[in-house]
Amino acid sequence: MARLSKAEIARIQAERVELTQKIDSLELGFMSRSLAQIGLPHSNLDTDYFERTSGLITFSSKLTKKNGLPYGMYPRLLLAWICTEAVKTQNPVLHLGTNQTEFLKKLDLQNDGRYISALKEQSNRLLSSLFRLDFADKKIRGFKNLILASEGFEFWTPHAGAWETQFKLSQEFFEDVISNPVPLDLNVLHAIRKSPLAMDVYTWLAYRTYLVYTHGSHPVKISWSDLQAQFGSNYGSDYLNIELPADVLIKKTATRIT
Repeated sequence: MARLSKAEIARIQAERVELTQKIDSLELGFMSRSLAQIGLPHSNLDTDYFERTSGLITFSSKLTKKNGLPYGMYPRLLLAWICTEAVKTQNPVLHLGTNQTEFLKKLDLQNDGRYISALKEQSNRLLSSLFRLDFADKKIRGFKNLILASEGFEFWTPHAGAWETQFKLSQEFFEDVISNPVPLDLNVLHAIRKSPLAMDVYTWLAYRTYLVYTHGSHPVKISWSDLQAQFGSNYGSDYLNIELPADVLIKKTATRIT
């Protein structure tokens, strides 16, 4: 076998250093495998029920009290934080901090009244919703109910003489998260947070990539109509019946969602 030249060795070492730096720059986070497949509503819906389908799986969300379904970027950021904390601490009891400002920093949000109000409202909506996954194929049909939190306190209200806010994940959701978490780069999620759709697409792509690397899944072709049904929007509707090169199609779609 031919020996590597000094230039080739130097190049390989430089590539290793570059790869290490890229890995170190990642802010590793996690998402529940169940919730990574299908996202929440993008905008406020005047209903107490929401449903979306992806392949063999149908995701639905229903209110347990009358304060509205969670929507937009805040519940998505909160879900990523919840799953990340559960995986890192291996504890179903999560502590949000002693005040809203402290928690806003954890989500990389500005200490602004608008953010505080919206985050509090969407947090309460998220944790008071019931999620259900129905799955079916030719041989089997089943379902899984997911309640995120089994108990907790109203966000940032004093109790036991302190302002510490905490809640306890339900055992079912906690086990769902820590048994097979989907890795995410939180830097990417925060960078695209102005578009809930972009957050959903990134999370779904991370999930699909995770399956390929961990389970040896093969690449699959997914139609635009299936993607429309999954992400619940009309993005890509004008590309359904025409053929375009992949790079052009991606650029056109990316322009629409950012």
